[in-house]
Amino acid sequence: MIVGIAAAISIGNAVGISAISATVAHRYNEPGAAWFTGYTALIGVGLGLVSVGILTDLISVTDFGGAVGRWLAVVWILPAALWAMFALRYTGRFVSLSVKTGALIAFPLLVLTLQGLLTGVSLVPTQVLGLLGITTRYYAVTLAVAGIVLVVRATRRYDHLTAWQGIAFAVAPAAMWLFWSNIPYTAQLGQAAGGAAYVLGSLGAVGGLGLAVFRFDAFKKSPAVGVVGERDVVDETDDLVLIADDEHRVVRANESARTASGDSDPSTGTVTVEDTVGTSVDGLRATETLELNVEGTSAKFDPQVSTVLDQHDQQLGTVISLREVTERELRKERLAVLNRVLRHNLRNQIDVVNAHLEAIDNDHADAATEATDRITHMSNRARTIDRLLSETHENVAVDVAELLRGTVAAYDSLVAVEAPDSLMISTDGAALEAAIESAVDNAVTHATNVTTSLRQTPDGCEIQVTDDGPGIPESELSALETSTETALQHGTGLGLWQLTWAVRTLDGTVSFDTSNGTTVTITVFDASSSGESETTI
Repeated sequence: MIVGIAAAISIGNAVGISAISATVAHRYNEPGAAWFTGYTALIGVGLGLVSVGILTDLISVTDFGGAVGRWLAVVWILPAALWAMFALRYTGRFVSLSVKTGALIAFPLLVLTLQGLLTGVSLVPTQVLGLLGITTRYYAVTLAVAGIVLVVRATRRYDHLTAWQGIAFAVAPAAMWLFWSNIPYTAQLGQAAGGAAYVLGSLGAVGGLGLAVFRFDAFKKSPAVGVVGERDVVDETDDLVLIADDEHRVVRANESARTASGDSDPSTGTVTVEDTVGTSVDGLRATETLELNVEGTSAKFDPQVSTVLDQHDQQLGTVISLREVTERELRKERLAVLNRVLRHNLRNQIDVVNAHLEAIDNDHADAATEATDRITHMSNRARTIDRLLSETHENVAVDVAELLRGTVAAYDSLVAVEAPDSLMISTDGAALEAAIESAVDNAVTHATNVTTSLRQTPDGCEIQVTDDGPGIPESELSALETSTETALQHGTGLGLWQLTWAVRTLDGTVSFDTSNGTTVTITVFDASSSGESETTI
C-alpha cells in the first residue's frame, strides 16, 4: 500500500517537473533557460521511469533501500552538471560548450556506466567500485552546491530580484540530494520512512522549481543583466580601469588599460599600480591629473580611486579608474591664459583711458569715465567668479551678522540691516561674502530703498535683500534657471551669475521674488550641523 501511494505521488511530481520543463522551453529564451530545460527534463523523465518501475514491480521494493536508492541516486546525479551550467548562464557567467565542458557534463554518466560494466567482474575489487560511486556522488554534490551558491547570491544582490527566487531554485537539488541520497539510511527505520524520503525528494523538486518559475517569475527577472552589465561597464568603458589587491598588485585590467600598457598585460598579479602608471595608489588619491604616455602620445587622465571592502568592512583592494581629460585640461589651460591676459591688459588700458579722461573737463568725459568704471567693475566681478570656481575652498566659522554689516557698510547708499548681534555658522566665508555683495550691489544699483535681513534657521541661516526697484528682467532670471548666458546689461547680468555660482558653491539655495520690487532670498546651511570638517580662523 505504502509503496503504491509513494510511487503514484512521485509519478504526479514527475509529470509536474516535465510540465515545468516544457513551459520554460516554450516561453523563455533567457540566459540559462535551455540548460534548465535539459536539467528538469532529465529529472522528470528519470523520476517518472523509476516511479513507474516501482508501481509495476519492475523495480523490487521492500524498504525503499537497495535498488530504489541506487536508481534515485542516478536520477539526481546525472543532471548535476546541467544544473551547474544553468546556474552559470542564469547568473551571467557564460561558459561555452566546448569539448572540455562536454566531458565535465558527461563525467557522471561515464563513471556510472563504467561502474555498471565492472560490477560482477571478479578481477575488480569492490573497493574500486565503491570509490567510483563515492567520486560520482561528491562530484554531483559539489556541482549542486556551487550552483545553489551562485543562484542565491545573485538573486540577493540585485534590487529587482528577491532572495526567495534563488531559494526556490535551490530547494530542488537540495531536496533530492538530502532525501534521495539518504534513502538507504532512512529506509532502515521502516518502509514508511523510506517512502516518505522518496516522496519528499520529488515534492521538494517540483515545489521549488514551480515556485521559482511561476510564483517568482524567475525567467522574467534574471540576474544575468546585472552581472553582465557590471562586467561590461569595466570592459567596454574607454576609461582605464585597474583592480588591485591590498598589496597594490594589479589583478585585473580592462581592455583600455591593456591597450595603454602596450604589449604587456598588467593584470598578472605581479605588477603593482606604481609599476603600471608611475604613481602609487596614495599618490593617485592626491593627484588631480596624471600624465601618461599612451601609444606614443602624451595624455592626461583624471584618477579616481575606490576602496573595495568585504561584508565586514575589511579592505580587499582598490579600483583605479583613469578618465582621459587631455582636451578638458587643454581648454582649461587656454581659458586660464586668456583670462589672465585679458584681465591684465584690460585693467591697464582702462587705467590709461581714465588718466586721459580726467584731463578733459566736459560731460562727454564724465560719461566715458562712468563707462570705464563699469568695465572695471565687471572685470573685478569676473576675477571674483574665477576665484570662486577655480580655487579650493574650506568651511570656516563665520559670523554672518558681522559679514552682512561689513558688506553693507562698503556702500554710500543707506541700506537698512535687520540682524542679530551675532550669528555663527560653519561655511565657505569667501563664497558667502561674494553672494551677499552681489545681492546688495544689484539692489543698491537699481533701487532707492534697500533692506537686508538675517535670521537663523534650523539648518543654518537665511539672508534677504529687498529693494523697491523695477525688478530683475524675466529674461535674466530665465537664463539663470537654464544656466544659459544671455546678453549682459551693465553689471547686473554678471552680478547675478556671481550670486548664483557663489550660492551653488555653498550648497545653498537662492530665490527671486519680483512681484513688488525685488526680494532675493539666500539660504545657507551650517556645515558643522552635518558633520563636515571645519577650520576656525
